[in-house]
Amino acid sequence: MLLFKYLSPGGDLQSLSDESGMLLRFGLPRTHNDPYELFLQPDPPLKTEDERAFYDYFLGTVAQAPVTCFSKRPDSVVMWTHYAHDGRGVCVGFDEDTLVNQFELAFISDVTYSDAPASIDSGVVKYAVTTGKRRHTLRLLEIGHRAAYFMKRSDWQYEHERRLVVPSDAVTERENVLVAQIAPAAIRSLILGANVDSDVRAIAEARASQYGWQLVQLSVGRKTYQPFLRGSDGVTSLWNGSVIESAAHVCAGCGEPAAALEDELCEWCGISEGARNAAPRRSMLTATLHYGIDKGIPFAFDGLEPKGRWVEEQRRNRASQPKQVPSPSDLPFE
Repeated sequence: MLLFKYLSPGGDLQSLSDESGMLLRFGLPRTHNDPYELFLQPDPPLKTEDERAFYDYFLGTVAQAPVTCFSKRPDSVVMWTHYAHDGRGVCVGFDEDTLVNQFELAFISDVTYSDAPASIDSGVVKYAVTTGKRRHTLRLLEIGHRAAYFMKRSDWQYEHERRLVVPSDAVTERENVLVAQIAPAAIRSLILGANVDSDVRAIAEARASQYGWQLVQLSVGRKTYQPFLRGSDGVTSLWNGSVIESAAHVCAGCGEPAAALEDELCEWCGISEGARNAAPRRSMLTATLHYGIDKGIPFAFDGLEPKGRWVEEQRRNRASQPKQVPSPSDLPFE
């Protein structure tokens, strides 16, 4: 399974500057950008004071452990925007099994998204209180940790997150950042952002060449709604949900993936010169623009009534007339 980590062109990218591999950044949940990290509550509410006190002591504040977060998608335009600074950074692809084996102990799982908070069955709490046994309290902690660490609000589901949790002694602190040294063998690919900075490209190209990692760049087309990938060899690839694979059909004109091709061109690049020349003559709007009857393409939206100062002025000027909404050709756009 492949996991992907988006890196910004700033501090995050320094993790690739280490020539011995990569410094994988971790963080304690309290430092994450989600204010509800590790939010946990018993369900249904606990009935007795003793149960509430017991729960509050063991799980009222969930223990903090180093976490690093991955996405299961390398082609999320939202992730590229938020975590790679508008596509100026890079996305690192990891082999999960090799990555996990870098640590003596690790826990990894998908994050579940819900509109309700992470919860733990109150019956488990009551049982641990009643028996007082060590193993039952440990079981309570296991259930609570799983729920708290791997549940997030639905607002975050665009991240398609898979989360890795390790013990505190598995990471070291460098310049106030928790990191772990990762061997080059755990990395499979580097994906450059569509707007990658030149210094980011230089570092990525150097590391990919040094270790034999796949190097591709994200591309956002004008004819296909799914981002695609291009290698330095010109090969166009797509993320199919599990691996990066070559596109079955690629237009020789625009270089974008296409469902089907005719004479090696997609349906848009295959438009003939004659058809392109004839297109403007198929509407009288071209003539009214040419002769100045229309000053620029009229700007309007179907089903939306125009508002604003100009519209109000027109309505006041027509106060003695029946109420009338201006037509698109009346709007004051150059």
